[in-house]
Amino acid sequence: MTDALSAVGITVRPDGWIEYKSMLRSVGASGKTSRVEGKREEDGGCTLSGSYEAPFGSTQATYTEEVAYNPETCEFDILVADLTSSQAADLNSMSDAAPSDVSSTEDSADALSSDKTGDAATLATTYSRYLKTSWIDPINITISSQKVGLKWTSSSWLNWAYKRDSFKGCVGGVCLDKTYIYSGSDSFSTLSNGWKKTANVHFRNTSFAKWVVGILGASGWAACGFPTSSQADFYHTDSVTGYKNGGSAWSWSDSKSGACTNLVHHGDQTGASYPF
Repeated sequence: MTDALSAVGITVRPDGWIEYKSMLRSVGASGKTSRVEGKREEDGGCTLSGSYEAPFGSTQATYTEEVAYNPETCEFDILVADLTSSQAADLNSMSDAAPSDVSSTEDSADALSSDKTGDAATLATTYSRYLKTSWIDPINITISSQKVGLKWTSSSWLNWAYKRDSFKGCVGGVCLDKTYIYSGSDSFSTLSNGWKKTANVHFRNTSFAKWVVGILGASGWAACGFPTSSQADFYHTDSVTGYKNGGSAWSWSDSKSGACTNLVHHGDQTGASYPF
């Protein structure tokens, strides 16, 4: 069991903690690790939440990654790191796969402000913020992700957008591992001191557990906790807030539940840009 799991970067400790090979550390990033208590949901899954703020002028791109998880206690060890541009490029390329083997279930939307005031708004200083959260499988393929962004000035919002992606593993035209959008919604709020964009999405997969057994055999099934169903569910709730003073805030509340999701870890990234 240990050898099969170690081959994909997973360690199951005697105390029940599951450790994942860190993608951030793989690209040379360093940072601080802290333990976070999640929220137990009715379906048995755990929700991981986070929220941060950045003052005016902050341009650093920040990344966080779940590096360990205890399914019994619903606790997470989270690594937070700031990446250089080259490290960020390396990180984004790690989840890439050959185009012939991958297809994507996509859903996206974007809007342009209707309350711009012509040249005055255009010439004003423009601010941006995006947030992307992901659920990542044992071989560093992103199973599901959602990205939310906002662009604004001190007097009006200019653009908002969201994009959702999920992975399909296909060989010779036959897709053996399908993750699809089960439901989704989004909202936009005008605040007294700014604007807030939120998007929610629920992804479902009924084949990931079969993939785990096919790759890892009995050891993978044991690490999954011997599930009686092959259904796995992944949720993303992501928000970005832009303040009139140029500051910003972002938050997420994501969860995983069902077959073999113990082997899937969380990642998120944010920056002062509008990558849509």
